[in-house]
Amino acid sequence: MTKTELKKEYADVMLQAVKASGRRETMDLYKEARSIKKKLSGDEHECPLIHNG
Repeated sequence: MTKTELKKEYADVMLQAVKASGRRETMDLYKEARSIKKKLSGDEHECPLIHNG
């Protein structure tokens, strides 16, 4: 998928999460959105995985 498609899918999932009725449904949608966000960011990490020192 292209980045624009992923952004659109992310926005759709977040809108569904806002309209979700139950806690479980909401959390499932947030987890799905998080996985889409990971695909968008790629391999970029905020902090290194290995700390030397």
